[in-house]
Amino acid sequence: MEKDLQGKSFVITGANSGIGFVSARDFASRGATVVIMCRNEQRGKDAVDTIRRDSGNQDVHLYVADFSLMSSVVEAGRAVLAEYPRIDVLCNNAGAANSKRQVTAEGFELTFAANHLGGFLLTQILLPALLKAGEDGGARVVFTSSLGHKSGPLDFDDLNMSKGYRGLKAYGRSKLMNLLTARELFYRYGEQGINSSSFHPGAVRTPIWSKGGAAGNLLGILGYPFMINMEKGADTMIWLASSSEPAAVHADGNYYFKRDRPPIAHFATDKAAKKLWEISTELVEPYLENLEK
Repeated sequence: MEKDLQGKSFVITGANSGIGFVSARDFASRGATVVIMCRNEQRGKDAVDTIRRDSGNQDVHLYVADFSLMSSVVEAGRAVLAEYPRIDVLCNNAGAANSKRQVTAEGFELTFAANHLGGFLLTQILLPALLKAGEDGGARVVFTSSLGHKSGPLDFDDLNMSKGYRGLKAYGRSKLMNLLTARELFYRYGEQGINSSSFHPGAVRTPIWSKGGAAGNLLGILGYPFMINMEKGADTMIWLASSSEPAAVHADGNYYFKRDRPPIAHFATDKAAKKLWEISTELVEPYLENLEK
């Protein structure tokens, strides 16, 4: 495989398994410095060992972070930023599905925290390194979204879903947040060399279907024969993060599926993106203040 990514640094969250792992292995095989971030240290170490072995690239490293806990994201993000003053690509891929509503020790609903707020905070922490890459050649930030973003608009008065919680509903809303964050990130930092995008990987054969409650489990069972493998699911992420094709280089905050731009939900508006960014900034501000200490 062509070593076309030598000299570039990639950070991929949730990369110990699934499409994150497949993408990290691809980037390493092409010569990139690869940082994977995940919650489970042993699974992360196993993933690093496998990627190093399969790719022949020893420049693959693990940072442990629980993306449902902002304090954990700050600790790991600070360490990554100290070691990598320039980051060319950030793939915000970590995510979870929860059939029952759970609240973290920091007071956030678990799906909201793990799928949106943790990645949003990490992006803020790593902004200096992304902007450094943006100065020459450009940086990219890719968010793993989903067709599930169409399941319904955000309730900005109840982002923690304290009322009417359902696993698939919470997951779909978090994927809408990923789409909106990618759009607003480009609006705010595109002119400074950061290009962002979001994508739907397709119905991939992963364990996440069993964690979305009865409905999610049923969908997983009935749909399993028609689901795609992880390599196909990772294709658009890899393309958006590393391709030199103009459509990938200039993704410009848009949402993709199979390397194309499908229609998005009518409620996925610029206004919603701006409001989500502002609220998210307020929520992570105390943790960003801790970053300076």
